[in-house]
Amino acid sequence: MKKLILFTFFIILSLSLASCDLVGDQQPTEDILATEVAVMLTEIAEETAQAPTPTEEIIPTPTETEVMVEETPTETPTETPTPTEAATPTPDLEDPAQLLGPPARTFDFSGTSSPWDMDTDQATFATSNGYLNMTAKQIANWHSWYLSSPILQNAYVEATIEMGTCSGLDRFGLIVRATDTFDEFYYMNITCDGRWGFFYMEPGVNISEIVGYQSADILTDRTVDPIRVGIWMQGSSFTFYIDGEEVGTASDSELPDSGFTGFLIAYANTPGFTVRVDTLKYWLVQ
Repeated sequence: MKKLILFTFFIILSLSLASCDLVGDQQPTEDILATEVAVMLTEIAEETAQAPTPTEEIIPTPTETEVMVEETPTETPTETPTPTEAATPTPDLEDPAQLLGPPARTFDFSGTSSPWDMDTDQATFATSNGYLNMTAKQIANWHSWYLSSPILQNAYVEATIEMGTCSGLDRFGLIVRATDTFDEFYYMNITCDGRWGFFYMEPGVNISEIVGYQSADILTDRTVDPIRVGIWMQGSSFTFYIDGEEVGTASDSELPDSGFTGFLIAYANTPGFTVRVDTLKYWLVQ
């Protein structure tokens, strides 16, 4: 695998926030990716609904009502057509979201915060209006990412995103199997020029290309529409999906264990490039 060396890496760890920034080459290229890490491990509190106190149901006492029955002539029933049952749509068994049934968990970003909220000089991840809004701010090719639960090993993970005005290598990434050292993980990138790729971030801020950027017909002229980006990971095998359609596979054994999940953003051509994450879902697989 081709190694991409990035220039500077800072790691700041605290009890509640772990983050690190890396400045990269100012000129956007496919071979040089600068990286910023902003990591916060957040235990997700489950809301437990309290059952309402049962109340006694009052049943009214019926009153007698005089009913006058008027005889009407009997009509011979006419033959009516047998109603036709509406056809049930056939599920797409190649689409993991349909094949696997209801997800184990859905994050819909309907509240005022999420486990992935952050704000740095280079990026802002903020939950509002039903989205996780991710914005790359200042330096071109500076990757910003954020990691949190869920911690997954064998699973199908899918994010539904909307990419705003952008071009070229402006990009969004879905991160899986991140370690608790915050410097090692896999990620699938989607670029604004309609390509995708799969990468491994190694300790020391070295990026290995597992699947290099390649075109996907399904991404053509689709960056303004919602896009479902999915990774099926099972052991060392990975299958990649866009809108439920398989676009590629890979095999890699560097990170076989369970790890954190997160999002990544970087711009090459459009300062202020924004991606809106509508939902994040995951399904556990054997």
